[in-house]
Amino acid sequence: MSIGFEQDVKPLFRERDRRSMERSFDLWSYDDVRTNADAILDRVSDGSMPCDTAWTPEQVDVLRSWIDAGMPA
Repeated sequence: MSIGFEQDVKPLFRERDRRSMERSFDLWSYDDVRTNADAILDRVSDGSMPCDTAWTPEQVDVLRSWIDAGMPA
């Protein structure tokens, strides 16, 4: 199974998440997420992002797998 930004990673970020981060970067932008991937992974792993509820371990694994796969578009 291949993993990609559009079908696997982007859907993890809700409109609310995107709005709350847009002053820093766009969570629906491949380039922005790729540039900030390690920081995003740190934040979702420790539960500090998103601010209203922590991601499930499965959601964190999707992001981690995408990063490990070389962050394909």
